[in-house]
Amino acid sequence: MNDSQPIFQQIIEMIESDIITGVYKTDDLIISTTQISKVYSVNPTTAVRAITKMTDAGILYKKRGIGMCVAEGAREKITVRRKDVFLNQTIDALLTEAKTLGISVNELVSVIKKKGANSHD
Repeated sequence: MNDSQPIFQQIIEMIESDIITGVYKTDDLIISTTQISKVYSVNPTTAVRAITKMTDAGILYKKRGIGMCVAEGAREKITVRRKDVFLNQTIDALLTEAKTLGISVNELVSVIKKKGANSHD
């Protein structure tokens, strides 16, 4: 956990990342709010808030008597939203910081290409 985001948001991002990477698939049962609060040493109310927000967003659904499960289309919803944030907010922040530091767009593109070529997809 880090201090830059509310804890419930960090929990949401961890579960969403698990959905995107295939740890959880459609209709899979996710970690319970009790388990979340114990594993991450957070207040149970914080865990419930994260799960409620994910349910409201259509990422999770409640299976009566079982727990919370991954909704149909959850991976796609998360991916679309995260791409939008990345392409709009993250890139804008990157360009602003680069400009502040005197890094040209060409230099930035060059570094991105170099690092992209070195990554193991």
